[in-house]
Amino acid sequence: MTTNELMSFHPLLADRVRLSILAALASSSEPFEFTRLLEVLEVTRGNLSTHMRKLEEADFVLVEKDFANRKPRTRYQISEQGRKELECYLESIERTLRGVRKVKAE
Repeated sequence: MTTNELMSFHPLLADRVRLSILAALASSSEPFEFTRLLEVLEVTRGNLSTHMRKLEEADFVLVEKDFANRKPRTRYQISEQGRKELECYLESIERTLRGVRKVKAE
């Protein structure tokens, strides 16, 4: 098996922060507020904003903006496309691990 066959996932998920964002969103049935993601991921506002914009442009996340107590609020959920890409990533990692185990057993 070639490296491309083993590690075939969307390049956006090669980044640790973006992968962590999708994993956090996939773990919840409720939307995550921007401020909650800041706490969970321990990244800066600018860093999170940049990564969220890339995920939004790729249709991996759904964005909901409104006001709560007169303050702007942004909430995110993983989209069906994002969930599909995350599953693809996980399957790719599992294939890679099976390949390593197979070589190790030989």
